[in-house]
Amino acid sequence: MAKQIKWMKVDADTQISVAIASPAAGPTNPNLTDLEQQFDWGVWNYGTCADSVTIDSASNDNFIFEISDADYIADIKSKIEEYVREWKESAYTCEKNLRIIEFANYDSTAYAAGAGHKYDAAVAFLSSATANAGLTTEANARGISVTALANKIKTNHESFITKDAQISGIRGMLYDRVASIGVNTTSVSTALASYAGIHTNEIVGSATTAEVPYYKPEGLDARFNAENGTYNLGV
Repeated sequence: MAKQIKWMKVDADTQISVAIASPAAGPTNPNLTDLEQQFDWGVWNYGTCADSVTIDSASNDNFIFEISDADYIADIKSKIEEYVREWKESAYTCEKNLRIIEFANYDSTAYAAGAGHKYDAAVAFLSSATANAGLTTEANARGISVTALANKIKTNHESFITKDAQISGIRGMLYDRVASIGVNTTSVSTALASYAGIHTNEIVGSATTAEVPYYKPEGLDARFNAENGTYNLGV
């Protein structure tokens, strides 16, 4: 048998809780027989120790407490729910950061103002060989043919749209996964299994592969690059 406990770190030398005195020798887990840490939440650490360890939770002054199954499960659930809130926000932050990298060569104002119009004109020209005034003017100013310009516009626009859709899709998938996270509160062991489950990884990609978190959005950029065959290629 083992006791379920929660505790704050202690001084490595004195074993006095960091909540009581600043740890001169550095913070560490208390020296308890068979101590096994299972998760942490804020300043608290959770786990088990040998049943032979004496812990008087009622009068304890070193911030080490034995807790019930119900309290243990409740705190696991609260910790997972905290991850869900953080990861939902992080999904959009990671998406924004990836867009900054991938679309660095696109001026957002200019692109928003003219991309659709220029793309339609380029596609129309490549289909009918009839150029509008804008394409002709830009091609002459650039010193290339209208055909070359139209092909550049078409290629760049379609590349942008593809990347935009991929990034939005990956972010949406991760957000949906995070939103679907639940906690099995049947027992301490099932709640801990739920906690472990949200920290699993998966392999993505084909031409290049990457091991990325299944839920945690911080792997969004590696996932995008692996799925595009550019992971670890310096592209």
